[in-house]
Amino acid sequence: MMSRTHIVRNASTGAGVRVEPQRILLLDPDAEAANIMASQLRHAGFETQITTSAPSALLATQTGDFEAIVVVADLTNTECCSNLREIRLSAPHSGLVIIADPLISRAEDSLRELGGDALFTAPFTVAELTQRLSTLSNRRRPTL
Repeated sequence: MMSRTHIVRNASTGAGVRVEPQRILLLDPDAEAANIMASQLRHAGFETQITTSAPSALLATQTGDFEAIVVVADLTNTECCSNLREIRLSAPHSGLVIIADPLISRAEDSLRELGGDALFTAPFTVAELTQRLSTLSNRRRPTL
């Protein structure tokens, strides 16, 4: 994918800084759903890499730098939660957004235990997700 680097300027000083697109890692075991969500994230200006398994997500976090990691997770699955902990440890500076089943009790507790930054449950809009991702990414951006 071609990088879409652009310059962000401070309105009062005119100082500029080169900004790369916000890089997102999307982990969703459902490849078809992952492609749909990735397409929407790309349309919103995010450079999105898809992975459909925890081992491949772990490898991606060890070899790439992401502003945020978006994970569609089964928080009732012990192995899934263990994998999320490993991913979180390998990318401590990346935002972690978890998308989970709304019927899971204690989902917010799980989010805190896993070191997550945001929890989304259905229904939510892509606009809500992109807004949260922008907020997480801006924490890592240089200030002018």
